[in-house]
Amino acid sequence: MNERHDDLQEIIDAALREMAAEEGDGFDPQTCNLAEFCRRTGLTRSRARTVRAHGFRALPHGNSGRRTASGVLAGHTGLVDDLLRKGVTNSQVIFERLLGQGYAGGLTTVKTYIAAHRDLVPAKRRQAAPQGCRGQRFRTAPGEAYQMDWGFVAVERPGGERARIACFAMVCHHCGSAHVEFFPNARQENLLIGMLHAFSALGAPATVLTDNMKSVVVRRDADGRPVWQADYAEFMGVVGFRTRPCRPRHPYTKGKVERLVRFVKGNFLAVYSVTSKSTKTAA
Repeated sequence: MNERHDDLQEIIDAALREMAAEEGDGFDPQTCNLAEFCRRTGLTRSRARTVRAHGFRALPHGNSGRRTASGVLAGHTGLVDDLLRKGVTNSQVIFERLLGQGYAGGLTTVKTYIAAHRDLVPAKRRQAAPQGCRGQRFRTAPGEAYQMDWGFVAVERPGGERARIACFAMVCHHCGSAHVEFFPNARQENLLIGMLHAFSALGAPATVLTDNMKSVVVRRDADGRPVWQADYAEFMGVVGFRTRPCRPRHPYTKGKVERLVRFVKGNFLAVYSVTSKSTKTAA
């Protein structure tokens, strides 16, 4: 740092000597041509004024040599780094976890730290390339339609063991009331149990919108109509609702339940832990 200021001082002194030699004995540095001084030294006009105000001495910056003070995140960065390595990037979730650890700073500091350490976040697998908004929003009456989907998440059990579990999600298309339940897997019996629990909490709808999972649709016939799985078809008849499968590889048709699954993965499971093989919640 001192070498840089010494070099600048030499440039300033050389420029003043050259200008004094050209103008003669009447040369006064304080009244010299500032534009010519800038041309000879390469300084900006504002910097040249500052140098002139200090008697043409190149002074170091006021903060030069000052050590950076410890930030409010000191002592908490380990927790933030661990959450980022697990794929948790929601600043509000991380902020609430930090408050529980005695953090006294603000949310903006957390956002700044997350943005500077994005390299810790593992790369995500994309199931479908973003296609933008190609649909038109439609509205339904109360109880007219529910959306249903499975999501698979990796969780850490209280003993530290890592496990992959299935998240059943169902949401009312009209009001957004939701039912979420966790199972060891996404087998047929767990699907029917989750639907039955959701209907008990939210009521039975007229139509359920879902994708073409094997526990619902076995195949399509020659005319493109769905061939229902036998147990699911019997369940539909007993409860009294219809099922409308989405187009294959078109997740935006049931955006409400897709966003609910993303919320469970990114927010809910970042705060709460799964303590049993079947855990449910309703909102």
